[in-house]
Amino acid sequence: MNFFGTFGSTDAEALQLLLPVVDRALYAHQAGDYQEYLSVITSNLAAKITQEDFMRAHREVAPQLGTLQSKLLLAALRRGENPMLLFSAKFSGTEDDIVINITFKNGTKPPLIEWLWIE
Repeated sequence: MNFFGTFGSTDAEALQLLLPVVDRALYAHQAGDYQEYLSVITSNLAAKITQEDFMRAHREVAPQLGTLQSKLLLAALRRGENPMLLFSAKFSGTEDDIVINITFKNGTKPPLIEWLWIE
């Protein structure tokens, strides 16, 4: 069963709202744009990821991954009270499938990311 929290009464409605935020976060990560990243994350996550940490991750990870080629939503799960979206992604710099885990803070308007993990 898909869980999208308060972000839509249907899967399609929730994804229409959440996927653009996912795209903005992934773009910010790829481009090294900390201000754009801050615009889509909660203050709680922002307190954990300093600009220095963000830029270090960008310098170390982005070149290895390359550019995002495609992503496929695998599941929308419940993580506490928050919706967690799991994606399989293809990047130009690796033949491996990459897992992207994005947890949204339920009830935020506009939707904000509580956690983002790329592995």
